[in-house]
Amino acid sequence: MNFLPLYLFLAFALFYPLFALFRLGVGEGVFRVLQNPYYLGRYLFSLEYGFLSAALSLALALPLALLFRHRFPGREALLALTLLPFVLPTPVVALALLALAGPRGLLPVDLYGTLFLLLWAAVFYNLGLALRVLLPTLLALEGLLQAARTLGATPLRAFFRVGLPLLLPALGSAGSLIFIYAFSAFGVPLLLGGGRYATLEVEVYTLLAHRLALGEAAGLMLLQLFTLALFAFLHLRFRAHPLPPTPSPWPHRRPWALLLLGGALLLLYAPLLALLLELRLEAFRSAWASEDFTPLPQALGNTLRFTALALLLALPLGLLYALAARRSRGVDLLGLLPLMVSPVALGLGYLVAYPPLRGSLGLLLSAYALLAYPLLARALLPSLRALPESLLQAARTLGATPLRVFFRVELPLLLPAFSSGLALALAALLGEFGASLVLWRPEWTTLTLAVYERLGRPGETPWREALALSALLALLSGLLFFLLDRGRARVS
Repeated sequence: MNFLPLYLFLAFALFYPLFALFRLGVGEGVFRVLQNPYYLGRYLFSLEYGFLSAALSLALALPLALLFRHRFPGREALLALTLLPFVLPTPVVALALLALAGPRGLLPVDLYGTLFLLLWAAVFYNLGLALRVLLPTLLALEGLLQAARTLGATPLRAFFRVGLPLLLPALGSAGSLIFIYAFSAFGVPLLLGGGRYATLEVEVYTLLAHRLALGEAAGLMLLQLFTLALFAFLHLRFRAHPLPPTPSPWPHRRPWALLLLGGALLLLYAPLLALLLELRLEAFRSAWASEDFTPLPQALGNTLRFTALALLLALPLGLLYALAARRSRGVDLLGLLPLMVSPVALGLGYLVAYPPLRGSLGLLLSAYALLAYPLLARALLPSLRALPESLLQAARTLGATPLRVFFRVELPLLLPAFSSGLALALAALLGEFGASLVLWRPEWTTLTLAVYERLGRPGETPWREALALSALLALLSGLLFFLLDRGRARVS
């Protein structure tokens, strides 16, 4: 199969913009950054936020994963729901937390502009991701833990002496992944940090939008990319365990376990419940015919149009990358680069690399597709590698071309993984915020930008309209996630 279109796209949409950033940032840009204590402070805070987010998410995910080892009514539905926040757009999560614990929130405390609220958002986002990484390893270790208890070890001693050492790779894998997401966070610190808790990503956007300091912005991006590359390398060092056995029955006489599970899920979904409770029907009407901001029909139309157009590009790219990476470790590593590059850095790279194309829809769609296709491909890769080679060889022996083998033999077997990857890719496209903000034109305002547009204005009406748009975004993302996850369950 010809993978040239994939490499050409990466050269245009990723490598040359990164090279342009590198060329601009090396020298004066990096020199200014390293000499400025303020920028070093932003870097240290980004590190702190990444480490604290990973530690808190794992501290809560580990006991929950121990509970999810067992079978109980609604287990699969709850596991699916824990991943729902991960696919929600950033403005939705920010507005949900503000609706609960912001200046106009339901709770009698205002946590806006505090580190606590930022960490709450990080745990809200990443708890489900950590559970998905830890749970297979814990289930695979169940037999070893039972053997240790049979030999006289207490459950606590068996876990710390047998289970924990074998669990460390999964903890490292989940922790490094959460660190990458938190360290490069943009939307949550921008909307909830209040100017005090700005990550490198927010600082880059500030330099670009308010000072046009491209050299310093590029220097910060190089510092961020170096750190992300280091933790991506650490993430790849950890090995995944094979598919786990069946969960064991739920242990009786453990009411504390049910209280822990209920409390964790209440913490997880309280912001979304607050968002729903704060909704007003008149806010939808006001947003629909707004004269001060982008009207709801235009923002919704842009979101659906850009998502559909980018998906047409992301689908073939994701399939090509998965097929190329199936047998090549180098291509696999290459495909991780789009996940390491932040949307803000990508938008900045486009502005630096392609001045004549500034304001063109092609650049925006390229950014969308580049951020979405790896999610589809990463979901396909494990299933592709698990396909029996003898089955593919038999089809080719019978005269089928490689393309026919893929569409008639491989693709039907990949439908469950394809459905999961498509759900993640669509969620990323619907909620894209960073690149859209950097490459923004007024007529391109999407739902995420319309929320941000209203948050920048004081008053009750913009606040209510932002809540209404966030609820609509959450509904679209959740509905797509539910439908595709349900389809995956049927075909698997």
